Amino acid sequence: KALPDENIDKKSQPIFYYEVSADITDINGETRSGNTIVSVAYQMLQLEIKVPDKLSVDSLKNITIKSTNLNDIEEKTTATITIQQLRNPVKIFRERYWNVPDQFVMSRDEYYSNFPFDVYKDENEVKNYEAGEKVFEKIDSTNKALPLYIPQVKAGWYKITATSKDKYGEEVKAEKYVELYNSKKNELSYKAVEFITENNNAEPGEKVKYSIASGFKNIWLIHTLSKIDNLNTTTYQNISTGKPYQNEINISEADRGGIGVSYAFVQHNRVYKGNENFEIPWSNKELTINYSSFRDKLLPGSNEKWKAKISGNRGEKVSAEILVSMYDASLDQFKPQSWSTLNIWPKLANTISWKTNGFEQENSEEYNWSGDKYIPSPAKSYDQLLNTGERYFDLINVRGYGSVKRKGIAENSSVMDMAMPMPNQSQALESKVDGVQTNKVAKDKEVSDSTSIVKVDTKLIPDQTLIRKNFNETAFFFPELKTDTAGNVEFSFTIPEALTQWKLMTFAHTKNLSNGYSEKLTVTQKPLMVQPNAPRFLREGDGIEFSAKIVNLTDKEITGTTQLELIDAVTNKPVDGWFKNVFPTQYFTVAAGQSVAVKFPMEVPFNFNSAMTYRIIAKSANSATGNFSDGEEMSIPVLTNRILVTETLPINLRNETTKTFKFEKLINSGNSETITNHVLTVEYSSNPIWYAVQALPFLMEDPCECTDQLFNRYYANILATSISNSMPKIKAVFDKWRTLDTAALLSNLQKNEELKTALLQETPWVLDAKNENQQKKNIALLFDLVKMNGETDKAITKLNDMQSSNGGFVWFKGGPDDRYITQSIITGIGHLKKLNALSANNA
Repeated sequence: KALPDENIDKKSQPIFYYEVSADITDINGETRSGNTIVSVAYQMLQLEIKVPDKLSVDSLKNITIKSTNLNDIEEKTTATITIQQLRNPVKIFRERYWNVPDQFVMSRDEYYSNFPFDVYKDENEVKNYEAGEKVFEKIDSTNKALPLYIPQVKAGWYKITATSKDKYGEEVKAEKYVELYNSKKNELSYKAVEFITENNNAEPGEKVKYSIASGFKNIWLIHTLSKIDNLNTTTYQNISTGKPYQNEINISEADRGGIGVSYAFVQHNRVYKGNENFEIPWSNKELTINYSSFRDKLLPGSNEKWKAKISGNRGEKVSAEILVSMYDASLDQFKPQSWSTLNIWPKLANTISWKTNGFEQENSEEYNWSGDKYIPSPAKSYDQLLNTGERYFDLINVRGYGSVKRKGIAENSSVMDMAMPMPNQSQALESKVDGVQTNKVAKDKEVSDSTSIVKVDTKLIPDQTLIRKNFNETAFFFPELKTDTAGNVEFSFTIPEALTQWKLMTFAHTKNLSNGYSEKLTVTQKPLMVQPNAPRFLREGDGIEFSAKIVNLTDKEITGTTQLELIDAVTNKPVDGWFKNVFPTQYFTVAAGQSVAVKFPMEVPFNFNSAMTYRIIAKSANSATGNFSDGEEMSIPVLTNRILVTETLPINLRNETTKTFKFEKLINSGNSETITNHVLTVEYSSNPIWYAVQALPFLMEDPCECTDQLFNRYYANILATSISNSMPKIKAVFDKWRTLDTAALLSNLQKNEELKTALLQETPWVLDAKNENQQKKNIALLFDLVKMNGETDKAITKLNDMQSSNGGFVWFKGGPDDRYITQSIITGIGHLKKLNALSANNA
């Protein structure tokens, strides 16, 4: 960016802000991208005066001067603080209806004689008030509360100034204007109206006090008090200088929801109005949630039992229902989670708005104005290289000729990409896989790098090495916990084994809808922790450097070893040699409260069609500091760079014939240098009608009441009836399935108990088997003749209701007849007739 103009005073120069983007690689080799803002200015120091803009005269007791560098980091210095009272204007100016003129044809006195209530230039702005006497001055250090000793301070405007010098001797200055009021003496001779109160919220049994004062000599005020019961009380008050309107309200339970105050008056052809609110909260509906056994540091995998107490807003005992959950807090960077309390109680919304019609600006037309006459230049036209006739084109002249260019055609990447060849998917993925670092998602679930790490109680650490395997992102979710009569509730859980921060959310409510919400944070950690930076997946042929971070939370240096084991996730056999993990053991030395990185080079082999499980263990070797250890085990999928292509060849034979089939593609596959054969499957069926039978239940499952689905049910029942009548042996098989041989309804996989392992329960083959089991049950149910006849009659009745007077069928009842639906139904009936499936009863 360009530097500021050197001819301008350096002290008046603004601060320039530069955005810097950087990719940072930490000690573990993990790369993160980030942006930061860098400030540049002539002064290396910033001053800020910390005091409210408006406060009572008896509240101005101390002041804080905050000094920071350009990066908003506190930097203590010495400053001179002065407070100067300003002389208030002698009159109250009304709102100006016109802009400030740039040329003045009248003097200030002449203007005031003609317009006594209007602003001449900018004398109504506080910064232009005339300076008065200095009431305070002191030299003191910054970034602390500075007591103020100002005897007999008066109401009005004050200017606070703080000056200092940075380390290069450049002067730094800060100014602030503060308004002081005195509600006791009613000193308000310089403002049109002022609403003064000591508190804006109150509880039943308390009082709210307020006053409305004015600097005008005498006004007639319209005052309206609004309450939650929609009752408005309007009074009319005469207010004069030094005699404000004062009111006091006793707050009761009926006032919960708020109280509103509205006022308005007219002076010098201007309307002065305002609305104020007093908050009367529904605090009697608030619950307090306290944990008596909560711990903010936990061991991974530990069994916990926590106790919470729910009480009313005044500590009374309540019976409540609780929803409590805890999850990995790092997920909040993707989408923050929070539960809000019930906001169902009424709140005052009855406010009064005064319109100012009748007091508006009018334009004067006392001067006649005639603009200069310009001779228009003749229009020029040029031959165009391109003209599509579309709008929103930029015309760019090139050597006397016009050319048309679509806006942003060169900058629009989506347009340019249409003309560019796209790499295949495997190439795009391979270009992003350069090791563990490039594959890691920005989400970091582990404890971050820090030199000031909280210490852990080493007495809680077991002697044996715990291999952490449970990395669930949700620790628990208990939606229906109930307290006892005293408001106590207990729950137990096992914290997952991830080293991360956890967010505890608790929501409680009673039968009368009193409710409360609480959030807490806890962290799972150990004195010695190993935190692998594992990728989300690997690809065949990757050459990577598997890195891990060793964290020492103790107050002493630790030396030890880290061992990495690689295992085939399916066979549970070591594959270190296959992955070329030739340095499985690494030594480390980590200082107290610090972390170090260890790295294991490896190569992902080709044709590894499985998932790889890593097991990494870190152990301390110096027994003087304690026997600490930690381990983690997790599986990583290994993706292939190949695409599985499936080719099928149907083989149809009729009766007792012989036919030779030749698999040309399979034979020629041996000529390819890259293709590899995966599996050859032959499926045989002596009666192909079985495939049609298996498909029939699908037509019956859709619950939609549209015409096409009604006909599908009719079609399936008619076809099933025809099969049962024409093939008695098939019907006998279905009857046996339904009554005697119920095990036949189970799939082959479900009959084999040895294959029903925990791993297989999560595979699609088991899900397919469940569907096969259900499919057989549906088939047996479908071929129940009694049920088929009943379903057919229902379908015919509903189809008759869907047929319009012209013979066509509607899609949904009440709609017009649809040509497509009608043709589909007629075609289906034709198929049934061709199969001789329609009997005289249902034809």
